[in-house]
Amino acid sequence: MVFSSFMMQGESALLLSITDNIKAEIRTRTDIVKLVGDYVRLIPSGRSYKALCPFHQEKTPSFYVVPHKEIFHCFGCGKGGDAFNFIMEAEHLTFPEAVRFLAGRAGIVLPEYHDPEGDRKKKFFTLLDQVVKFYSSQLYQAQSGAPARDYLKARGIEWDTVRRFQLGFAPAQGDALAKRLGKDDEQITLLEKVGLIKPQPSGKGYYDAFRNRLMIPIFDHHGDAIGFGGRVIVKGDEPKYMNSPESEVFNKRRVLFNFKEALPQIRRHNAAIVVEGFFDVISLVQSGISHVVATLGTSITPDHLQILARNAETLYLSYDADEAGQKATLRAISMQRDTSLNARIISFPNPKDDPDTFVRREGSQKFIECLQQSQDIYTYIVATRTRGLSRPVEIHVKESLVREFRDFIRAIQSPIARSETIRNLASLLDLDPILLEAQFSNTPQRPAPSPGEKKGEAPQPAELRREEWVLKHLLDQPDEIQRTRSLLSPADFSDQQLGRIFLIIREKYENEGSDVQPADIIGAMDDPDLSSRLSALIISLEEAPNEPFMECMRRMVLHRLKKETQNIQAQIQQAEKAGDQNKVAQLQTSQFDLRLKIDVLGRNPQ
Repeated sequence: MVFSSFMMQGESALLLSITDNIKAEIRTRTDIVKLVGDYVRLIPSGRSYKALCPFHQEKTPSFYVVPHKEIFHCFGCGKGGDAFNFIMEAEHLTFPEAVRFLAGRAGIVLPEYHDPEGDRKKKFFTLLDQVVKFYSSQLYQAQSGAPARDYLKARGIEWDTVRRFQLGFAPAQGDALAKRLGKDDEQITLLEKVGLIKPQPSGKGYYDAFRNRLMIPIFDHHGDAIGFGGRVIVKGDEPKYMNSPESEVFNKRRVLFNFKEALPQIRRHNAAIVVEGFFDVISLVQSGISHVVATLGTSITPDHLQILARNAETLYLSYDADEAGQKATLRAISMQRDTSLNARIISFPNPKDDPDTFVRREGSQKFIECLQQSQDIYTYIVATRTRGLSRPVEIHVKESLVREFRDFIRAIQSPIARSETIRNLASLLDLDPILLEAQFSNTPQRPAPSPGEKKGEAPQPAELRREEWVLKHLLDQPDEIQRTRSLLSPADFSDQQLGRIFLIIREKYENEGSDVQPADIIGAMDDPDLSSRLSALIISLEEAPNEPFMECMRRMVLHRLKKETQNIQAQIQQAEKAGDQNKVAQLQTSQFDLRLKIDVLGRNPQ
């Protein structure tokens, strides 16, 4: 059975029930462009689409989706395959889980199957959905929810916004949630695992982790509740904000608040606004600015930036102007340089403002004006670091700042951005731009390569290119399979991977006919490296070499026969040294037959 390498305990029953017809139906009813488009921003490129790879960090797109072949491939990290391979990588699923995921997405009913892993996660999501509803009901209750309702009213949060974000309230009494939803040992265990209840110090019973707080549900990119943020409504309670701990379903380093709802607008604007707090997001969304997300109790991470880079080109950072906010901004800028994002910084006339206070007081149009006046990261860093300098700037301060900016300037890849940053810094420090450019250009020279060192990737051998083209031709022209049956074998491929791919292609077409699609071939492979190799071939090999198909195949066979002849000649020499004349005679007969075949192939190229 295929995909055996992805099997987990308890999944074999589902694998046995998944026929090739079911897989083919799921693949046919899955638009791979729409599927991949849920994870990255796809850009049309001829008959294909390209994007930043969702599986590794990169600045320029090397990830391609080919809809008419139903495949994807990244030339950066090498991952590739069909819709099943993609969702397994994107969601970290086993093959049976990927089948269930795509079948559900396509509205296909699968045979009955019990999946312990999927069922366990589903229990978490079901429970957390019940918690969302419980907190929401508490917010609307006349007495216990009154303080939270008053708090929302004071902050100008409308009821449509409350419902949109499914806000709620955790009652002040210590065990309201535990009593309502902790009805059995399993529920208690789940509530404890997601950090919503804790055991009493006495060891008898449980108490709620969130008490007398406004509750803000956190959803993943599928729309499932995975955790909560709790905001105090009474001054003096600490901490001001408290988030759910990480769990099986909640990883704050990979989750952005409001991402699922913001994603369509992020793609439409080709930009994302990143803020610090829940209410920064809530107030901006209420004012009509929807392409906004927030980190969750942590600074922005490389995972956050990669998620955003796959869906937009511009990143607007709008953090608080206090010391913590400035450090978070600088950290984000530092990590941003490893992505394709064009990062800009939003500032407000009053440094004490944050997005929430500003937009509530000034309105969305004023916020948009601040966004339009945002600074690029280079201007922002120079201005921030030189703010408050006494004039004239003393020499030792200039020297210190030049040293401080050296690595930053050298890391700027854009010549224009580099030149403008140097000019700006030179003006602020009253230095000659040419002198400053010389300081920043004084980078260590790379040693010259040794005589044996490779200066670049060696050109692909004609032999390997020929073998790849034969496979590509057979995929495009399956009727040619029969012509190769008596002539070509896996042994004719010098690359063992290509030989294995050839054998799978031939068996698939012979068993199922010429209607088999490239994605079906990939689906028949149980080796991810093999499917990635094939997807790369399908996408990259669009031009034939100089020789026609039969000539390529003839040369491959000739190459193999000549190698076999050389091997036999070596065996003959060994047999002669050993005095084994019978073996010598047998080998010479085999060698004669091979040379006859070589002669025939040489005289009959077609």
